[in-house]
Amino acid sequence: MSESPLQFFPKQLFYRFFLTQLLVAAPVLLLVVLASRFYIVHESAQIRSAAEIISLFDRTFFLLSLGTAVLFSGLSFWLGYRLIFPLGRIIVKARAISQKDYGFLSDNEENSASYLETGEWSDLESTLNRIERNLQTQDIRLSMEREELEAIISGITEAVIAVNREGELLFFNSQFAVLFGDQEEMKQKTQRLATFFRNPDVLEVFRTTLQDGLAHTVSTQIQLKNEAVPRYFSLSVAPLRLPKKDAYGAIGVFHDVTELKRMDQIRIDFVANVSHELRTPLTSVKGFAETLAEDVKNNRLELAPKHLGIITRNVDRLIALVHDLLDLSSLESGAELEKEKISLRELTEKVLQQLEPLAKPKGHIIKVYIDTEFLFADPKRIEQVLFNLTENAIKYVPNGKTIELRWRADPDHTIILHVSDDGPGIPAEHHARLFERFYRVDSVRGRDQGGTGLGLAIVKHIVNRHGGHVKVHGGLGKGTEFICCFPQGKDR
Repeated sequence: MSESPLQFFPKQLFYRFFLTQLLVAAPVLLLVVLASRFYIVHESAQIRSAAEIISLFDRTFFLLSLGTAVLFSGLSFWLGYRLIFPLGRIIVKARAISQKDYGFLSDNEENSASYLETGEWSDLESTLNRIERNLQTQDIRLSMEREELEAIISGITEAVIAVNREGELLFFNSQFAVLFGDQEEMKQKTQRLATFFRNPDVLEVFRTTLQDGLAHTVSTQIQLKNEAVPRYFSLSVAPLRLPKKDAYGAIGVFHDVTELKRMDQIRIDFVANVSHELRTPLTSVKGFAETLAEDVKNNRLELAPKHLGIITRNVDRLIALVHDLLDLSSLESGAELEKEKISLRELTEKVLQQLEPLAKPKGHIIKVYIDTEFLFADPKRIEQVLFNLTENAIKYVPNGKTIELRWRADPDHTIILHVSDDGPGIPAEHHARLFERFYRVDSVRGRDQGGTGLGLAIVKHIVNRHGGHVKVHGGLGKGTEFICCFPQGKDR
């Protein structure tokens, strides 16, 4: 940007200065004229003709007045320009600083020395230059901090909102707009906190913080738009204040603790279920042990074998439950899998041999189809999956029914296990919860047959740990099919 002296020139100030000079010059010129005329008349006493004297005077003083006026005007103009021009630069520079037009200042700063003389004006402009540089540095730093703060607030998963003392929104992040309102509409007009919340807990904690200037936290349920079930939030509100002043607003952070609440409820249910599962066999063991002790005391031993058998079955049930709980805990804690190449034919034969005492009395027909020979996985865990699924089919399918085991490979390098039967099937409304811990379609029959209620939960965890998934097909009267998918990768 080129620099022109006129753009810094304060015309009004200059005009006033110049007119003042003229007003001062006029009386001076008049005195000069009168004095000169008196002098000429005195010196021209010997001239005979008065007309000649006056003519001489007029010509002399016309030229003298004209020269004096031109010289005085030029001198006044030059002095005014030199004196007032630095002030004009300073005024323009001050305006640019107030408008934060630092680019304009930088473009003109290089040529400023050619228009300034040393002295107070130069010192004043140098001071303004330092102020301008400091302000520019602070503006850049504040701009960077503002961008960083906005990026941090927008990036966090919690909803954040700030309001003034009247409850009007000062700012909010994108997560708040996603959860509680429309971001574009919120930017178009002034919104109040009460516009988004009818929850008294939310409004009260903001009001309390604005009144006492202290941070507060409250846990509450909030019904979100387009969601049928309310979410749980822990709302933390802190005051916004300037140094040594009362709070001018408050900032609130909404922590979504719905998942934590759900996990806590799962923990509570798990403890309750474990307690129930343990109490039932322990009560039975204790009762029959006391009965057996009484029979031995009274020498009535005819029922002792029956009582011992019941005690043994319940102890075995307790052992199985503890083993399953330990397995489940190990899987959930992230224990490493010991993967290797598994022969699916050998693995299937081994599992069927273990289950033969259970399957033979029921007369089941077990068919095995192995369309792929190998699987890269943890052999103990895969054996556990196949054992649990096959054992369930044997237990719950009526005598003489058919059970099919099939291993196959998909083109996407996934090994798939199918365990199906032609039994009575499982109603579709139970499918979503089959893999929950201790969930049973028929709780009475499951306990009578020795199940722990953890078999399918263990199956799901093992398959998930291998990067796969498990699902169930079928329905009431249509049999049941469990499908487990194990991704292998191209190099397997």
